[in-house]
Amino acid sequence: MILVCSILFMLLSAAAEYVILKSGISGMPKKWMRTAYTTATALVWIAFFGGIVLTVITTNFDPGIIARTVGASLVLFLWNGLCKIIGAIAVLANRKKRNRTANVTAAILIFAATATILYGTTAGRRNIRTETIRIETDKLSQDSEGLRVALFSDMHTGMLPDRYDMIEEMVGKINSMDADIVINCGDIANYDYRELDERIAGTLSRIESRYGVYAVLGNHDLGIYIRDTVYLPPQQNIDTLTALQRNIGWHVLRNETVTIPAGHDTITITGLDYPAELVHRSHHRLSDTTDFSTAYAGVRDDLFNLTVSHAPQAWNDVKELGYGDLTVSGHVHSMQMKITLGKWLRWSPAALLYDQWSGRYDDNGHTLYVNDGIGCAMLPMRIGTRPEITLLEIVPAKREATKRRDNSDYTTP
Repeated sequence: MILVCSILFMLLSAAAEYVILKSGISGMPKKWMRTAYTTATALVWIAFFGGIVLTVITTNFDPGIIARTVGASLVLFLWNGLCKIIGAIAVLANRKKRNRTANVTAAILIFAATATILYGTTAGRRNIRTETIRIETDKLSQDSEGLRVALFSDMHTGMLPDRYDMIEEMVGKINSMDADIVINCGDIANYDYRELDERIAGTLSRIESRYGVYAVLGNHDLGIYIRDTVYLPPQQNIDTLTALQRNIGWHVLRNETVTIPAGHDTITITGLDYPAELVHRSHHRLSDTTDFSTAYAGVRDDLFNLTVSHAPQAWNDVKELGYGDLTVSGHVHSMQMKITLGKWLRWSPAALLYDQWSGRYDDNGHTLYVNDGIGCAMLPMRIGTRPEITLLEIVPAKREATKRRDNSDYTTP
């Protein structure tokens, strides 16, 4: 569907260019204006197709530079296309006689599109928000002080234009949460392990928690988007990226479960690998053939189970196995565009492809939380869905969390 929509948008943009060049450009009073317009339009299309070619033919080159360059060209093409489609409609409305209403409306819409894209590529993409979610469970003892789990996901490090400052800010916000456990839901890289340079690894190593940092691999961590698989085979990328995370003290879980004594309680954390079925169809639903049972081998039913799965599509299978009292995921980013109007409306293009795509979902004692992620894929832009860090407060059922720490009443700023 994404490919179809992209092709449709490109065709609409091309048709709009034709309409404007054939009819609209003649309305420009000066020749230099027409020349400037034609030149700028040609450069936008050259940048767009150049970005596509760059991703196909580039091999042993800095993956972060590639991602950011291509991302900038895509944003430019998106802005150009939206403005030209609006302009072409105005040109068609003016064919028989001047239509003031059409012109004013087009001007307002072009201004709105420009302002929205500028916001999305600056503050909308950059300003990290925090969410606090309370989860009640009868699998914690009544004298438990509860657990504080800090969740972040989808850094897509190489895609972050100001990655050093943003990751510093992210780590600071995580540490301010005074978490017992920190979870990373995958996609720490966008293309390959080279994005995690020494400075970024050092910053991530400063994440603090009482019982450790746990992580899984996302689809972008698998090396499947690397063009030169001879220079860097996917398995080599997986091994190196896993080793890098373990070297900074993180626990990378690969279809396995660990048991953690946490205060008065014991909990289990299960980390699921990204399903092989979704490797080249990441927005599809899972079929009935996917089996996660080996990841839960020997897990006791009476212990609270926290399941980490990059793909939220795994939730139904996890529930059917009887695990995942709380499942945390990422992956979707709300497709980097979300419309929210209080409690009445919450919509994203992601809703067309995913059953669960952002926030909290509950079903018969099982909870899923889908984090909107930190970074971006493809387009370095977020509209209505700012980067997110989530604090999950897991408390005994029918009991308020004990204020055992100065900041235990942490709320979203």
